[in-house]
Amino acid sequence: MAKPSTTRRFARDRVLAAALELFAEHGVSGTSLQMIADRIGVRKGAVYYQFQSKDDIALAVVQPVFDAIEHVTRIAEVLSTSAARQDVAVSGLIEVALQHRPISALFYSDRTIQKLVETHEEFQHTRDRFAALLLGPEPDTAGRVAISMITAGIYASATDPQFADVEEAELRRFLLACSKRCIGT
Repeated sequence: MAKPSTTRRFARDRVLAAALELFAEHGVSGTSLQMIADRIGVRKGAVYYQFQSKDDIALAVVQPVFDAIEHVTRIAEVLSTSAARQDVAVSGLIEVALQHRPISALFYSDRTIQKLVETHEEFQHTRDRFAALLLGPEPDTAGRVAISMITAGIYASATDPQFADVEEAELRRFLLACSKRCIGT
């Protein structure tokens, strides 16, 4: 598959940036393609030239998060112990949430995005592989609850406006320490 031209990539990136801003302001359901076009000063047809639908735009907006999770997964899967894989997965998730705060906030708060991701086979495959790393080979109920609390807590903390004044390194340190306590490592 040929790579898109620099001009087309720039146009695509403008659509995605505008969409992310509007999705954060109005939610995916409350954002129209016309609103995206108006935000970047083009006609709606120019948005359709880049994407076939608003769902395609929403999936493209969250793609960087899944690319990052896939990267963390590939690294963790080659480690020899379940504990090491889990440790890398948790610390990787913290990095992903912090590096992609605006997307993480959208993903965490917008049910439309969550539904789209649930029906996207590639994202589900990535999510399932990553969940297996977090849960380990024989997860019990306590472990499943702990991992659920950790993942929700990481995303909630990374996107919570009350922590906007906390330096990223400090928030990373606290998230990692809290996650380790919750897992019991």
